[in-house]
Amino acid sequence: MLKRILIAVDYDDPVACTINNLKPLAGQEGIEFIPVGVTQTLSSAFTKANVVSMAKLAESIMVQDLRERLADVKSAFPNAKDPHLMSGTIGDEIIKAAALHEADLVVKLADRPSEEKAPLFGATDRKLIRKCPAPVWIVRPEQDTAPTRIAVAVDNTDAHETDSGADLQASNLIKHATALADRFGISKVHVIHAWSPVGVHFLEGRRSGLTSQQVDEYVQEWEAISRKWLNDFLEKSKPLAASGIDLEPKLVMGNPRRAIPNTVREISADLLVIGSANRTGLQGLIIGNTAEGVIDRTDCGIYVVKPEGFASVIGSTARK
Repeated sequence: MLKRILIAVDYDDPVACTINNLKPLAGQEGIEFIPVGVTQTLSSAFTKANVVSMAKLAESIMVQDLRERLADVKSAFPNAKDPHLMSGTIGDEIIKAAALHEADLVVKLADRPSEEKAPLFGATDRKLIRKCPAPVWIVRPEQDTAPTRIAVAVDNTDAHETDSGADLQASNLIKHATALADRFGISKVHVIHAWSPVGVHFLEGRRSGLTSQQVDEYVQEWEAISRKWLNDFLEKSKPLAASGIDLEPKLVMGNPRRAIPNTVREISADLLVIGSANRTGLQGLIIGNTAEGVIDRTDCGIYVVKPEGFASVIGSTARK
């Protein structure tokens, strides 16, 4: 785990931000960095000679700029390979590069600055989150220092199912989160589980005929079940965690789409590890509505872990 880290660089990326996030890993034994950039062809879209000429000039300047940014990344890490320059659709080429180099992690800066009204994570980010065979870390542009507090979101629904979600929740999330913490010199990982008493708003209505005390009893039972699941999960997960990393439980009531991002803010986490489960059996359709809602509302970096055995159609022919 974390032997080959692919760093995706775009034309207008402030590469210093990505470098600063990964700086504690520079020179660590057993890790190599793979800087990757993707060029785009502009001139093929035009027919007028003067416009084609200008498009080619823009292409050459963009390529030169990209080479310089890739060189900055390589020089920042003594254990970096020579930059890999590709041409095509950015998301597809990054996925192919991840498969080709058998990357353990893909790191990319978010498509847009968070102060803009448009969603922070653009089309390329979402394609990587959904379809890249390796885990994906999307760095926020304003977060220009390495993470110091890591949180991981776990869901008892996935863990009690018989599909790939069970393996994902029981092993991958904890292993990835604690391995990261170990690499970054962090001694504790916050394990967030959001729970909600299903149907409680119906019981609170007049038609139920229940007293507030009876409804409270219903909610308390839901909380007790959720707390027991989290405690059992953490007990089973201890052998999977990196040595010396504590798992601190955080049980919160509410819809996960809001409760998890709110908790991340409360504990000042700067990286959230989250998983996705492939219930459809279709490659690439691996992130559900809840996970997408959490990602869109979370103010820190996002590290998305894929199910064991997941393979992207895009990168399936690119492996060595």
